[in-house]
Amino acid sequence: MKQLLFFFLFLLTIELSAQTSFCSEDPPINPFLVDSPWPIYHRNNYAQASTCLTGPLPGDSLRISAKTEIQGGTSPWVYLSDTYPGGERVLLYSNATHVFKLIDEGDKIVTADSLRIDFDPIASFGWNFLLSKDRTWYTYDPKYNPEAGQSTKLIKLTDADPNDPYSEIIELDRFDFDDYGINRVQHFSLNYSGQIVFNSETDESKCYATIGIISSDLELVDTLRYPTAPGEIVHHNAFPIDENNSIYIVTTSRLICFNWDGASLSKAWEAAYDFVNDGPTGSFAEGSGTTPSLMGWGEGKDQLVVLADGHTQNNLVAFWRNLPSDWTGIPGEDIRLAGKIQIPNASSFNNTFQSIENSPTVHDYSVAIAQFNGFLGYDCDNVKGVQKFTWDQTLNRFQLDWTNDQLNMNGVLTYSSGANLLYGSGKEEDCNYYYYGFDWNTGDLAIRQLLGPEGTFLDDPFYDAGNANIIDEKGNIYFPGGGSLIKVEIVERAISSTNSFREHLTYFTPTPNPAQAYLNLPLENGESYTVQIHNVQGELLYQEAGQQWLNIEWLPAGLYLITLKKPGEQQVGKFVKW
Repeated sequence: MKQLLFFFLFLLTIELSAQTSFCSEDPPINPFLVDSPWPIYHRNNYAQASTCLTGPLPGDSLRISAKTEIQGGTSPWVYLSDTYPGGERVLLYSNATHVFKLIDEGDKIVTADSLRIDFDPIASFGWNFLLSKDRTWYTYDPKYNPEAGQSTKLIKLTDADPNDPYSEIIELDRFDFDDYGINRVQHFSLNYSGQIVFNSETDESKCYATIGIISSDLELVDTLRYPTAPGEIVHHNAFPIDENNSIYIVTTSRLICFNWDGASLSKAWEAAYDFVNDGPTGSFAEGSGTTPSLMGWGEGKDQLVVLADGHTQNNLVAFWRNLPSDWTGIPGEDIRLAGKIQIPNASSFNNTFQSIENSPTVHDYSVAIAQFNGFLGYDCDNVKGVQKFTWDQTLNRFQLDWTNDQLNMNGVLTYSSGANLLYGSGKEEDCNYYYYGFDWNTGDLAIRQLLGPEGTFLDDPFYDAGNANIIDEKGNIYFPGGGSLIKVEIVERAISSTNSFREHLTYFTPTPNPAQAYLNLPLENGESYTVQIHNVQGELLYQEAGQQWLNIEWLPAGLYLITLKKPGEQQVGKFVKW
């Protein structure tokens, strides 16, 4: 009886996800990341920036609020903590000089505490947080000036009282890279063993860079030096990590896969590719084009690394993580290059930044990406362009789904499968900022919400400096501005939009029911569905491409939830295996 009660509760809440830290459609979950709707930059280790949580819908009543005058300037990243005993979550924010713990009290966002970690904002931008399960956070100060005795440091933080979200931030420990002859460290992530992975800049005098592993107790576990070519830039872009603890680092001339087996680091493979080519090479145009994102997982599935290059006319490119045995390659390209397609609305707007810069947003085998207009402020008459592609697993190539050349979304885009919308903000010719929601299937503009007028640089509350857009359990969105934190709050759901959304969630009964060996599923010919089976505890047991007859002989006897999913639609049913 308790199992049946749990099942019906689970069924009622499925559209908002039974778990906050992940969705059933997510890639493999890192068990060491904090239980949060948004625990890491780009949301997960695959760097996909997508979620099942339902953000604002067309017709919703929205309210815009801003926590301004955050000392130390802006940051592209904001994170949600795990819940405290009272059910609260805090917003963690790190910029060039400080780390902040912010709390949304409903009517306002307040600063619970801040901690200064750097006194030289010009020389250093420590923009990252890593949130682990035991309510500890890691941030860093990447400043490097050996003549002045300055070196890169990794800093471990926590609450003075782990049960009180308003308690002060305290420093537990710090790791000084100079103690190990390593410096110029720019990017960190948390692997699937709970350890910190870092990548350094090239030491130009010695022509090598360093990748390494640090324990959660800030002990150096292993390092691997890898040679770099003159002028090769290895540090500009962050890196994804997959469930096998493979690390994907992109440089200006290659993509490198490193493996961590629990004891030592090794280079698994590298794929040569001229990421910059004829693109800009200005003072901030130091990277490959974008941070990579991972696409696809599981047996028999295409597993790819996707990113945009930095060419004057940019391309979306994909590399094989699991090289197919029958793959013969693309003439003239590295065998690992799976495919590329020109991005229609992407062009160099000056010689300062790459014209894409922000990483792709990935859901299933679809990817969205937008033109970039800079971290340092941009004109009201900016370069437009948002587009979406899908990887065809049969033909091994990208196809263009849609492109929108009327608007710009300058930050890291976020996709909500619950709303089937792509979110982001940008500036229009009237010099006002707007918040947008694009229909994932068509690219049509579904939401256009006024944020406010532009301000002065670094004092521009709605300034979208390549920022992240995070979604909480209520569907509210937070993103950083210029020395600010913006909240797009759902005041009231529109009845029409809620009903429209619920039309995407339908119920069916598989036959026979109860069943012993096979289920007959209502799949339409030619339609592409993903079939998922969950037990009554909400655990995902099965996920594969849909077939009309589904073999369930392997399941133990019991009650199960079955879901048929395709973009914009979800059918849910239950069955008994006997």
